[in-house]
Amino acid sequence: MDRNQLEQEAMRQLNLGSQEGALRAYSAILKLDPRDRRIRQKVGELLLKLGRPVDAEKQFREVADGLVKEGAHRAAVALLKQLVTLRPDDPGLQMDLAECYVASGYANDARPHFDMAMRLWIGAGRALDAAKAARRVAEQCPGEPPLRLKVAELLEAGGDVNGAALAYQEVAEEYRRRGRPDEVGRIAEMALRLKPDDVSLLLDAASGRIDANDHKRALAHLQVAFNQAPREPRTLDLLARAFEGVGQGEKALKVLSELSRVAADRGNHAAEADALRRASRLSPADIDIQERLVAAEEKVSRMERRLTQLTLAQPATEDELRDQVRAEVYLRYGFLDRAEATLREALVKHPNALGLLAAIAEVEIVRERPADGLLVMERLLPRAGAEAGAVQDRMAVVRARFGLSATPVAPAVAGPATRVAQAPVTSAPAGPAAPRATSAEARGDALAAAGDLPGAMVAFREALGEDPLNDGVLTKIASLRGAARAAAAPPPAPLAVPPIAGEDDAFADFAPLDDGTFAEVLPEDLPEELPDALSELLEPAPDSLDEPGPGLDIDEARSLVAVGMWSDALAMLEGVPTLDAAVLRAQSVRGQGDVGRALDLLRESVNDAQESDPAYADALFELSALYTATSKVRAAIRLLEELKDLEPTFRVGEVESRMRGLQKLLK
Repeated sequence: MDRNQLEQEAMRQLNLGSQEGALRAYSAILKLDPRDRRIRQKVGELLLKLGRPVDAEKQFREVADGLVKEGAHRAAVALLKQLVTLRPDDPGLQMDLAECYVASGYANDARPHFDMAMRLWIGAGRALDAAKAARRVAEQCPGEPPLRLKVAELLEAGGDVNGAALAYQEVAEEYRRRGRPDEVGRIAEMALRLKPDDVSLLLDAASGRIDANDHKRALAHLQVAFNQAPREPRTLDLLARAFEGVGQGEKALKVLSELSRVAADRGNHAAEADALRRASRLSPADIDIQERLVAAEEKVSRMERRLTQLTLAQPATEDELRDQVRAEVYLRYGFLDRAEATLREALVKHPNALGLLAAIAEVEIVRERPADGLLVMERLLPRAGAEAGAVQDRMAVVRARFGLSATPVAPAVAGPATRVAQAPVTSAPAGPAAPRATSAEARGDALAAAGDLPGAMVAFREALGEDPLNDGVLTKIASLRGAARAAAAPPPAPLAVPPIAGEDDAFADFAPLDDGTFAEVLPEDLPEELPDALSELLEPAPDSLDEPGPGLDIDEARSLVAVGMWSDALAMLEGVPTLDAAVLRAQSVRGQGDVGRALDLLRESVNDAQESDPAYADALFELSALYTATSKVRAAIRLLEELKDLEPTFRVGEVESRMRGLQKLLK
């Protein structure tokens, strides 16, 4: 009999009620064409009806495997559901059915089968297979970190140390992104079981302990981290916090002093100033710390100062205000060409608007065209009046940052800066040449020796015009200020850090030795024993200064954002959960042209933040700008009104200017 005759015979047998006869006919067809899945499925169904489930399962599996290989996942679902009914205790079948659901677009139906496969494999003692199922569940539900934590635990139970450690770190990063430092510390301590010497895990665990006021156990983690990375800024920062927490103010002061030196060595003056402020609160009578703090704050102030913050940059008319607000929006969202074009068109209409010149100069700096920016500043300088010194300071900072000579060289071809120079502004002689720092510094030394402190201060500030980061001059300014404060009033008493209640003697033997090292005795309730000492804290090995270690500084990231280095800033901010980091991330993403994603990122962070967060006002201000860029003007206005109610003194001029500009956009 040929195929058609066999199929007709099978139908005749079924009509007669003979399932055995139909099975013989269909089986004969399979011998002629083993790849006929339709006939094989009929054979499986007949075997199932005849009470032969094992043979039926074999037929169904062959059909299902063929459908999956051809990508017919929806057709495979029906067969796999039958198989799961036959073998509900088979985790492989549960996984296959779940994967077909996912491939067919029914992810919600897949999760119960992934869960069942995971439980069956756990029951069978196959932890690594269970981890595969758990990972698939986690991938379907990315917003549930506990599922990813389950993956890590199963990998650890299965002996995959590297995979488990990586999974733990992924969970910790997710909690860090959500602003949950307590969970970051908890997960880090779990990961330390696998990598007990990992510095980043040790620091995360120590940070969690400090946040939980368990400073003694934080010191246990920091001891190990310090031995491996004695000049890592985060290690020193946490070590100082831990010492303060146990009432060891003197040790915290030494650590903070070292932290400030490390930050200064790396050129991070904002972090240097922050460490010195903390040290100043611990010991306000220490003249050396006060002088170093003044010098660091002077560096930070000069580096962050912008021409657009000066009084001369304030708009004189509503038209200027509108143009400046529009250009500011373009600049904030990374549309640098449009920001510059808007300002140049406005300058044609308002040739005497100093604020437009100041804004153009700053746009040129952001676009990394310092020579053009300096030419604009030269044009602005003769008309700056009392703020000419501030303009000169900004010029000196730009020259120092980009390594330019004292006299900017005009570009060979007519460019944007040339067009600004040709704008119809009131003619004036070229600005004064930058004063020579050497002669001004010598004059300041002479005036200081003669007792003329105000005159010496003026001369030293003049010397900074050429080199804004001259450590020698900044130190002399700090000394003059310290002398002035000392003459005005006696220094206050040192601020004592109170010890933790009930633990006055816990660190009684944790004291500095004569050789400058720290010796310690652990409290009896800690499970492990620390090494000998936090040695040579104030005398790091020379090799440790060669390469800066890893670490994050918000102010450093902010400086990258300020000059348009969006990708570098995002890399530095990755995984940082704080709200100020979220603001910088949003600015960087916006700078790359993805305004919608920037809005989503910052909106989520603001929703999760507390109003008491120091960065909350900045976040609201930035969020209002993002709403403006996406044409959600009313939402932007509501945010600014909320900002005014929450923080009435926050950037009053800018808030009012933006509010007026947004009101005009509504008309």
